[in-house]
Amino acid sequence: MSTQEKFRILLVDDNLNNLKLISELLVGAGYEVIVAKTGESGIKKAERTIPDLILLDVRMPGIDGFETCRRLKSSPLTQSIPIIFLTAVSNTELTDKLKGLKLGAVDFITKPIQPEEVIARVDVHLRLYALTMQLKEQNERLQLEIQERQRAEMESSLMLMVSQAINRAPDLPSAFEALLYLVCQSLHWVYGEAWIPNKDGTVLRCIPGRLLDSGVAAFQQQSQDQTFARGVGLPGRIWVSQQSEWIEDCSSQPERFVRSGMAQAVGLKAALGVPIALGAREAIAVLVFYSYELLSYQTQVEELVRAVATQIASLIQRKEAEEAKRLAELRYHNLVENAVEGIYQSTPSGRFLSANPALSRMYGYASPEDLMQSIKEISQQLYVDAERRSEFVAAMDVDNAVTGFEARVYRKDGTAIWISESARAVRDSQGTLLYYEGTVSDISDRKQAQETQQRLLLNILPEPIAVRLQSGESPIADYFEEASVLFADLVGFTSFASQKTPAQLVEMLNVIFSEFDQLATQYGLEKIKTIGDSYMVVGGLPIPDPDRAAAIARMALDMQATLAQYNRETQQNLQLRIGIHMGPVVAGVIGISKFSYDLWGDTVNIASRLESSSLPGRIQVTATVRDRLGHQFCFEERGTIELKGKGQMLAYWLKPGEVKP
Repeated sequence: MSTQEKFRILLVDDNLNNLKLISELLVGAGYEVIVAKTGESGIKKAERTIPDLILLDVRMPGIDGFETCRRLKSSPLTQSIPIIFLTAVSNTELTDKLKGLKLGAVDFITKPIQPEEVIARVDVHLRLYALTMQLKEQNERLQLEIQERQRAEMESSLMLMVSQAINRAPDLPSAFEALLYLVCQSLHWVYGEAWIPNKDGTVLRCIPGRLLDSGVAAFQQQSQDQTFARGVGLPGRIWVSQQSEWIEDCSSQPERFVRSGMAQAVGLKAALGVPIALGAREAIAVLVFYSYELLSYQTQVEELVRAVATQIASLIQRKEAEEAKRLAELRYHNLVENAVEGIYQSTPSGRFLSANPALSRMYGYASPEDLMQSIKEISQQLYVDAERRSEFVAAMDVDNAVTGFEARVYRKDGTAIWISESARAVRDSQGTLLYYEGTVSDISDRKQAQETQQRLLLNILPEPIAVRLQSGESPIADYFEEASVLFADLVGFTSFASQKTPAQLVEMLNVIFSEFDQLATQYGLEKIKTIGDSYMVVGGLPIPDPDRAAAIARMALDMQATLAQYNRETQQNLQLRIGIHMGPVVAGVIGISKFSYDLWGDTVNIASRLESSSLPGRIQVTATVRDRLGHQFCFEERGTIELKGKGQMLAYWLKPGEVKP
């Protein structure tokens, strides 16, 4: 149904004047109008658009309004749409009205129409239709809620009975027998069975449930005499896949149910198999239930049986946990003694109550006894920073536990290592603190690796950006109102490179670009990247600084001087083209594995175009740069140049020599 703000009305009338008049009236009243000139096209449009109301002329060529109404009310798609007849007869015969109302119409409007009457009747019936739809939806929701509540009550009752039966059962087979019977009673299915692995885990054998109908006794006997290997039959497939399986008619599908002949003989149809699994382990059992009825898949039935399977899994898990606890207590002493991590207990005042060999080795002592006798005050003798012990105690006071508490501690020989400590506070029933107990790991190697990683990260990213990245910020993208961007390129490098070996090229670029890197550091600028023989550097970010514009200019002059010095020392004739522009940019980190700090924006593009259109040995800048730095540096007007993608632009040369005071 359309929204109340924009109801959709289908107008069916063979008279074009009526269509135009009524359409304009309805549109003016805020309705969406669809028109049709015949009954046949009106039916098609109604089924396609599902209007909220239909205005239908009675007298039309072809099928008349009554037949059109009959067909609309016969279609599930349109039968609920209210229909108002339009009739040109001033005194509509009572029989026609009765006929229309019997066909399902809700009202009649006489032509020639009265605009106020049309709008009033349309509005009334649209509101009634909207209310009817709302009530219908509310009733449907209420029915669903009632059904869901009944289902939930039945499930809760069944789960309670299953839980009680499991707890009362002396062993697993008895528990299976009881729950199979209860599930069949609740679902009104006829028979259930459980398939569990034999002792060596090679095949499944059957634990039958109690019979609700003796007619399936032969099937039950066959189950007890049969076993299934992995992947064979319904139980074997579920054993392997750990997925439920529903068969609508097991008596007619031998390819899915190997005992279809016996199922047919006793009248079994639908079958549902559900695994009992503990986590990701192989299924420990398979439950299978049968019905006399041919049933399509039912989600609620499967969910209920799965819930029962979960109850059984919990029972088995509890018993396994009890056995594991017993074994754990037996192994605890050996575990502590042979643990790789250090394990300890200490007093709140700072003395060790106990320690295992791993802890004494970690701290460089001959034995746990040596450690406990030597350390009288943990905060003063063990921690490099005694305040860290105070922080440890404060954290324990707040949360009664700490995890991954890192600190530097002294070994017996005076060397220091990094440790990670996880501990908890042990208190008596009144809440009085008795002692701390925890584990300790030597993380010195990890710390060293982190420091190395930090250095590498700072070689790739500016320090403020690296800090934000390590704190988990993502994505990192910042707008800067003003930044100074420099591009430099070695002229004729391609032909020069063809005469050198790869090793010679890399060595040469490393020498030149290392000098440029030192200049960037000297002037407080950020090197962004090198691509082949090109070099990009920026000033004024990641921390805005308008003075970096002058630093960029000085670096450009020094780059030319540095390359000239390199040429004199190596008898080369390399030259640099440099372009500089300043303006707004966006800067951020791209990539998820190999991070890169990069710039975007018109300022970057212009600086790049200035470099590519510059001359060997020259530094080309925009008027923006010249206007900013004209009082500090010498500039020469080059004139207007054509920049690709930018059109005409006035350019200047930044010249070496005397800098204006």
